[in-house]
Amino acid sequence: MKKIFIIILLNLAFCNMAFAESFYFKKCLLNEVISADYLIDLENKIINVKLKSSDGKIQEVKDKIELIERDKIVTEKIKSSKNTDIYFIYYLDVNTQSVIKQEYKHSKVGEYNLVKPFGPKKKSYCAEVKADWEQVKIKKHLKKINDDKAKKEMEIKKKKEEVKKENEKKRKEAENKYKVSITADKWIKISKYNDADNLKKKLVSDFDSKALEICLSKNKNKFDILEKKIRIVETDDTPAFGTETVIKIGIDGIVECI
Repeated sequence: MKKIFIIILLNLAFCNMAFAESFYFKKCLLNEVISADYLIDLENKIINVKLKSSDGKIQEVKDKIELIERDKIVTEKIKSSKNTDIYFIYYLDVNTQSVIKQEYKHSKVGEYNLVKPFGPKKKSYCAEVKADWEQVKIKKHLKKINDDKAKKEMEIKKKKEEVKKENEKKRKEAENKYKVSITADKWIKISKYNDADNLKKKLVSDFDSKALEICLSKNKNKFDILEKKIRIVETDDTPAFGTETVIKIGIDGIVECI
């Protein structure tokens, strides 16, 4: 059980490291004077952008992610600072290792508001790219499968241990419980059953003596009576003497040695 627990901890540690590592498109030349680094935060679906100009000025912005695909990440639409009717999106393209920007423009035709691409796509190549989020996604999926399997195995093992403990407890309890049966040697008339106090007292005494004898043999010197009952154990409807049915009485019970 300890081994399975350690495996789960290692898987969790691996998962945290895998998703803590950053994905990025760096040193992307947007034009002759501006370059950009795009640091991707998959967990929060944000791209942290650092714009650097040739004169050393730095500007940082955060863009929200709209879509994450196998080979690209697409931003939500972003309002252009140049014109209120224009917005743009860009996507980080794994295959070309570039940032591709497309502007869109709102225009009204009659009663309809239309959105159309505005101008050509602008592609900026990046010198450093780390974009293996699809592999991380696969690792995450495999990790979940392994975690679920390990968790199920741990639950099954825990259940087996609980059943084993319960069975052991019952076995130990059963080990200390013994059935005691005593039958009187003397026949009595059935009409005398309710008046046979002395015989019944002797049965009780013999019962206690037998119970103690059993427990002493098990290295226990005390016992608790769990069940005890005096009853008719044998009848004879054709006795040798007289015509009345005769009976033998006995006592049965269960004791626990303590």
